[in-house]
Amino acid sequence: MNSVEDADVVVLGAGLAGLSLAARLARAPAGPRVVVVEPRTAYQDDRSWCFWQQEHHELSHLVSQRWPTWTFTDAAGSAVRHEVPALSYQYIRGIDFYSSAQTDIAQSPRVDLRLGVRAEMVSAVPHGVRVETSGGTLLARQVIDTRPRPAAAMLYQSFVGVEFECDGPHPFDPTEVTLMGSLAANEEGLSFVYALPLGPNRAIVEWTRFGTTPIKRELLAGELDHVLTGLGLDDVRRVRTEGGVLAMGRGRQTAPEIPGVVLAGNAGGALRAASGYGFLRIQRWAQVCTDRLLAGREAVGHPEEPWLRRTFDRIFLQAVRAHPERTAEYFLALARGVPPATLVRFLSDGARAADYAKIIFSLPWSPFIAQVAAPTAFTSASAAQALLVVTPTGTVCSGETQ
Repeated sequence: MNSVEDADVVVLGAGLAGLSLAARLARAPAGPRVVVVEPRTAYQDDRSWCFWQQEHHELSHLVSQRWPTWTFTDAAGSAVRHEVPALSYQYIRGIDFYSSAQTDIAQSPRVDLRLGVRAEMVSAVPHGVRVETSGGTLLARQVIDTRPRPAAAMLYQSFVGVEFECDGPHPFDPTEVTLMGSLAANEEGLSFVYALPLGPNRAIVEWTRFGTTPIKRELLAGELDHVLTGLGLDDVRRVRTEGGVLAMGRGRQTAPEIPGVVLAGNAGGALRAASGYGFLRIQRWAQVCTDRLLAGREAVGHPEEPWLRRTFDRIFLQAVRAHPERTAEYFLALARGVPPATLVRFLSDGARAADYAKIIFSLPWSPFIAQVAAPTAFTSASAAQALLVVTPTGTVCSGETQ
């Protein structure tokens, strides 16, 4: 017979969102009794997260690399360099984040992380929620569901990357990130190279493609090999790989019909539709949710996107979907025509009305005006899932793997 256990809060999934919340709750001197269930049995160094931030912030102790400059290049190699005073592009290794969160959780008697446990049935019961798991039954006042789930999307960003070491110096400037390099587009969509120099003989190179359907990982891996050969890096020692598929502009998620259950993480709207950035958005959500739970209030999911941001992102993704062959032109127009600080604010959810105006005036008008009143087009979740042969292991857009 399965055991039955009570908890104030049950968190389903211990990826970035689940661990960010659990670690904050664990660091509090008092708070609710929390159980976090996660099907994986151990954490691997399988992804990384990047973002723009000032020197000191809540997670600065986990940042292993910072770059003052980031570049965009066209297919011919012409580069546009951006930098913003007092800001740097920062990199956190997945394993460092996982280890830090697990350490915080292990020190708390109120937060219990259970690896190797899979959530199964979730149902309403009087005064709470019942969660059937592979390790027994949990009865909770609230459930926060961070598990990935398929959804229709306007575009998919598929990527694969490798961290490597080489005997001699690699071809990248150690002070700058190649944010979107060798930008090219055709009727199938956009492709670009993303590169993070981690040292004179160590770097991460990722190959990314935008399109209306996901790209199979084995195809991307072959294309990445071709990119590495072109960079003179075909004989490097591969340290690790990462890859996945990011759904951009997901269809509206219906709220859970079960009282006391909220969605969070990617399925709950963590990722920015037009950029794919989500790390800082998840941290902001985790802090808000933590504050509410510590105050005895109900948990919340990610906030609704502001109207201006939501509308702009929809029009931008629609224009990319309608004319994939022009996508490189759009991104290069942003890089060349928008001040770096403005573009960073846009990508980091801090854009002002004046910033949107600068972005709009940098882009060709006709393909975007045509999408203002056009119905939103999606690729169905079932169609996208049918094209995938591996479970997504992360997300990336302009340098962020989730």
